[in-house]
Amino acid sequence: MIDRRHFLKATGTVAVGTGISSCLSIQTPPPQPQNIEPNVTDDRFQTRRDGGEWTDLRARGVNLGMAKPGHFPGEAAITKAEYSRWLRQISEMNANVIRTYTLHPPAFYDALAEHNVDRDEPLLLLQGNWIDEQVMDEAGDMFDSEVLAIQRERTENVIDAVHGNCSIAERPGHADGQFRADVSPYVLGYILGIEWNPEVVHATDEKHDGLEEYEGTYFTTEDATPFEHWMGARLDDVATYEDEQYDTLRPLSVTNWPTTDHIEQPAEPVEEERLASATLNHVLPTDQFTRGLFATYHVYPYYPDFLNYEPDYVDYVTEDGERSSYRGYLEDLLEANDYPVFIGEFGVPDSRGMTHRHVHGFDQGHHTEHEQGAINAELYEQILASDSLGGAVFAWQDEWFKRVWNTMDYMDPNRRPYWSDFQTCEQSFGLLSFDPKGETDITLSGDPTEWEGATELHADASAEPLLSLDDGHNGERTLTGLEAAVDPRYLQLKLTYDDLGSSVDWERTNTYVLLDTKPDQGNTSIPFNTALETNDGVDFLVHLAGPDDSRVLVDSYYDVFYYIYGETLEMIPEVEYAGDRDSGEFHEIELVLSREMEIPDPEQTVPFESYETGKLRFGIGDPDHEEYDSLADVCVTPEENMIEIRLPWLLLNFGDPSQREVIADLWDDEYSLEEYAGDVIDDISISAVTVRPDSEQEAADLESEPNITDSLSEIRDGELQFDSAAQFTWETWNEPAYSERLKESYDVMQQAFGAVGK
Repeated sequence: MIDRRHFLKATGTVAVGTGISSCLSIQTPPPQPQNIEPNVTDDRFQTRRDGGEWTDLRARGVNLGMAKPGHFPGEAAITKAEYSRWLRQISEMNANVIRTYTLHPPAFYDALAEHNVDRDEPLLLLQGNWIDEQVMDEAGDMFDSEVLAIQRERTENVIDAVHGNCSIAERPGHADGQFRADVSPYVLGYILGIEWNPEVVHATDEKHDGLEEYEGTYFTTEDATPFEHWMGARLDDVATYEDEQYDTLRPLSVTNWPTTDHIEQPAEPVEEERLASATLNHVLPTDQFTRGLFATYHVYPYYPDFLNYEPDYVDYVTEDGERSSYRGYLEDLLEANDYPVFIGEFGVPDSRGMTHRHVHGFDQGHHTEHEQGAINAELYEQILASDSLGGAVFAWQDEWFKRVWNTMDYMDPNRRPYWSDFQTCEQSFGLLSFDPKGETDITLSGDPTEWEGATELHADASAEPLLSLDDGHNGERTLTGLEAAVDPRYLQLKLTYDDLGSSVDWERTNTYVLLDTKPDQGNTSIPFNTALETNDGVDFLVHLAGPDDSRVLVDSYYDVFYYIYGETLEMIPEVEYAGDRDSGEFHEIELVLSREMEIPDPEQTVPFESYETGKLRFGIGDPDHEEYDSLADVCVTPEENMIEIRLPWLLLNFGDPSQREVIADLWDDEYSLEEYAGDVIDDISISAVTVRPDSEQEAADLESEPNITDSLSEIRDGELQFDSAAQFTWETWNEPAYSERLKESYDVMQQAFGAVGK
């Protein structure tokens, strides 16, 4: 069994400054590297030791980023101890390749050198050479002098660093320090660039139309576009520098993705995605380059959209009789490339939130950890079956700093690393989880002892029902307490009851939790009783009505989804009351999946799509439990008379819970989607009520007979005294507490990689 419990609290500081890089002849200390040579043939990576026989290698890779909680990746805050632990775990997962996007801090290369000493199967490195995306996009031209200067410096730094021969001065947003570990014998190849912006590729081609072919020492071009000319020249830069400085060559590649592939995609609805293409087919190695060129593509199953609508892909059937649009595209991709293809990124996230659907269920998000692993393993199987060089799963660790298009407007962009947004799929691709920790370690497991130290908000010692229906279910409706706790991912709540019996009869028992998160907003009329009102606004209702009917509802005035896609973009039907304060209306909480799209061929209109993300899932959230469900929101434990709820912060419109910051008034004249705006609050008010069953409501005269069977707040003259409900607050933080844990998807990928062998 895998030891899943490695605890680590995140610490660190931001290292910023200015400086220049200087590569020096620095004496490399032990450990001494093994003597391994890399190569790539028409269909395989190869390695050999000490000039012996070449051995084929199928890449079982993992992408390793530079981020951890509490830090943006540019802070290069990962320690050597963390790198060492991760490399050991990656090797134990039967991986044989690490892929990095850019230069990591010296600690990574030190750890890699030590990790690989005397290993029969060392971890090989596909070292990336990142292009500064902002500089590239602002220049709009890959031949811009600043772009070229930065790329040249990065090329030299990366090569010198892996040879343990570089000193880089402190600089903001990048790794720096003394690079002394020589890991060059473990470098399987260099991969240049990023997922190219089609508009920049197109602009470069337009501006330099008619550019002559490139003629270099190691690479030339033939029938190349200007952008492809640029790729050939940059590959030549890498080969030239490493050969001149270190008398060696190794396999080379350039990053690409389906958006800028050179395959006609008639079903692609987004014009920008059809705007430009780039291929290494027009870059040719000279006789001087002896180590092989390979193409690298990031390929996910759910995006771009043509993967869901191109009939040749949607209807593709594998040798096992299964439909696979992913495999269909891979077959086209490999056939269209003259060089062997490495799938540099693949995978799905295990986030609670979802961003794209996939025609065969490989959605971008809303998978359990086990489902994540099973899908990743299936994608890897198809990558191998297409006869590629192999692939690198994305990614090793979760990345809290990430954003995605359907949630990014909801959060403070400067504070993302300080909390974990389980609604944002981009944060949950990892096989390694950073489980958030609060003052109490609550796992949603039904264990009341985990709540020791939580804040008690309500306690009703009398345990007498407010309204007795004398039907044998009074104990299920009688509330005896409410507790709250926070961690960097959730607001945690625990409700206790007088007697839930052996199991909850949800037809007879309904509970509403009321939350006031945004001052001076919210509904004072609540929908489950026309006679009952509150004397302060309710922003969110948590309705507990069983596994199929429980959800979080939001005051229509505070519905960000409607404000963006109804009021602002007019993509969904108008709701006249939405901009009215205290309308008495609550909405289900939705996340957008796609806007209306016109598929060119076959011609069709795909309507606007969203899904209800406020629905609550019942289950057990403890990773150590045999029935663990990583997507569980609610745990019901009748034998303890308690119900636990964990609510992702973004679901409650928190743009930064670490500073108690909520999204500002959407309807304020100064609010704009162009720039996030938030308000810092002191606390939130929380209460709860139970209501009579629906079958009883029609018979009741709600104007004179109360519908509330029990309440944790006083009801006076038909009005719930919500302003005197418990106010809950928490200490703000700048160093999020968390523990590392290998996800269930790690186990699945360990088996998938192990089945491949060398």
